[in-house]
Amino acid sequence: MIDKIKSIKTNLELASLQLDKKSARVAIFRLIVFFAALVSFIVGFKNHLIILVILGAILAVVFISLVRYHAIIDERILEYKAKVGVLNRYIMRLSDRWKRFEDTGAEFLDDKDTLSRDLDLLGKNSLFQFISIAHTDAGRKKLAESLSLKNFDIKNISRRYEAITELSQKTEFLVDFEALSERIVSKREHAMSKLMTSDVDGEDENGSENNSENSSENSSEKKRIQDDTLPVWMYPLMIIIPLMNIASIVSVLIFDANPIRIIFTFILGVAATWGTMGYHNVIAENLYNYGAGAKDLQSMLKILSDQSFDSELLKKVHERTASRDGLLSSLNSLGTIATLDNMAFNPLVHLILSGFFAWDYFIDFLMAGWNKKNKGVIEECVDIVGDIEELGSLAVLSYVRNTSRPEIIMDNKDLTISFTGLYHPLLNMETVISNDSDIKDKLTIITGSNMSGKTTYMRTIAINMVLAYTGSGVCADHFKATFMKLFTSMRVMDDVAGGISTFYAEILRIKEMSEYVSSIDGDVDKNIDNDKYKVPALCLIDEIFKGTNSADRIVGAREALSKLSSSNAMVIVTTHDFELCDITTADGESARNCHFEEFYVGDELKFDYKLREGRCTTRNAMALLKMAGLVQN
Repeated sequence: MIDKIKSIKTNLELASLQLDKKSARVAIFRLIVFFAALVSFIVGFKNHLIILVILGAILAVVFISLVRYHAIIDERILEYKAKVGVLNRYIMRLSDRWKRFEDTGAEFLDDKDTLSRDLDLLGKNSLFQFISIAHTDAGRKKLAESLSLKNFDIKNISRRYEAITELSQKTEFLVDFEALSERIVSKREHAMSKLMTSDVDGEDENGSENNSENSSENSSEKKRIQDDTLPVWMYPLMIIIPLMNIASIVSVLIFDANPIRIIFTFILGVAATWGTMGYHNVIAENLYNYGAGAKDLQSMLKILSDQSFDSELLKKVHERTASRDGLLSSLNSLGTIATLDNMAFNPLVHLILSGFFAWDYFIDFLMAGWNKKNKGVIEECVDIVGDIEELGSLAVLSYVRNTSRPEIIMDNKDLTISFTGLYHPLLNMETVISNDSDIKDKLTIITGSNMSGKTTYMRTIAINMVLAYTGSGVCADHFKATFMKLFTSMRVMDDVAGGISTFYAEILRIKEMSEYVSSIDGDVDKNIDNDKYKVPALCLIDEIFKGTNSADRIVGAREALSKLSSSNAMVIVTTHDFELCDITTADGESARNCHFEEFYVGDELKFDYKLREGRCTTRNAMALLKMAGLVQN
């Protein structure tokens, strides 16, 4: 699959290079035509030579056509480069270079979302950063909610897996879809730069307002302009400005009037058009937001509607696209208006069209009609795109990692987590170590040397369970687990402003686990296929109570772990305190002991990151201190 991606990327780069050369040639020819038209107009008007004026007009039309042709070439270059960027990101995911991706999803990381922080689901070097192909706000938000388990339905796992798997088999579709999505966002940002710092509602760019009375009135005016019609004064100006310029040109050519008259009427046209730019910015808001990318948005929905899907979820998304009358045609008409507006994107062309034809007024007229006819279209289209981006992001994992379908057990009678070849999706495939295990004990104590892999092992289990709950494939040869609510206590931080120490912060985490376990004790619903159900808990605790002294830590840990490991919870905990290895559960069962260990090659400390049965019998703290030069022997 990656070899195919590399081949497609190379071909697109060559095609893009050829178009770059063509674009340069057209740009030079366009410049020559412009100066030829300018000279023809100046000489023609100065000497009253109608033939040169006509030639200038023809050259002006040729110039505008070349501007449009050049824009088409540049559009194709952007298309190729966007696809190359998408393919390059797939390749970067094979190594640690994916950590350079700018979009980390950090803005969706809530302070209370300890699961996402502990498991690197959102934020820097996170699962979101690794797999996201979402560029729209809707798609990014949906992906963040899925990964943080804020928006998932256990009954939907199977349907989501089928949809995600189907998308993973449609490589070209996903690449084209992401490239178009990225272009829409970049074009939107570019188009928004056209907006002026002032607005008709009296607010500046930083949100400062005039007095509330004027602000309220102008807000009503803004809504009226957007929802109803153009200001009344704009209609006559759409006619007067072009006629005024035509009359000036005719008077100079036929009646030998002073050519300054043309410049004068031209300046009046520019002043009238640009002086009311605030109204234009309001009326053309949808145009600036999505008009430049309307053709891309239409293309996205077109390739979506042209696809045939087998999975239930994708069929529903497809039906939303194909069944609604006028959805694609609405985008097409918005794209046409955007094309006309783009003709004036060049500052010089915009100046000419504004002065002679009041160009922006005609754009406003078209947009006012579009806004009235197509309420809610953009929102629906963006929501459809967001659905595909979210599912497609999860499908990306299967391109760059070896995945398999997880088995989620809905029967809570016997809690279990069983896997072979399980590994962490965010670690480099060239160095990552997989593990096998069959966890059925209510309490598992993991001991081991520093840096030997204890915490990573717990995160590996948990992040793969998250993937399984989202409907994605998991990074394992085989994975089976009872459906359990996930609790973690790993990256516990103090809160100086709130007066909470690290130790107390961890107490609060474990208290939350304990309260949940107590609330479901003896009351777990064996049939969870309903709207309201209670499920067992999986509690993952790293270095329990590390923020206090060893004596209190051992006593507190014994009590807490005994209470947590009830019949309705499974607990996995790491510790350096060997005294905890003899702990028993609330039911009197002995804890299972596992460990990681180190070995030495000469004086060099090494780890194999493999889980072994039994408690750890080695230590490496002094070796690490010696390596750091803090002790001599």
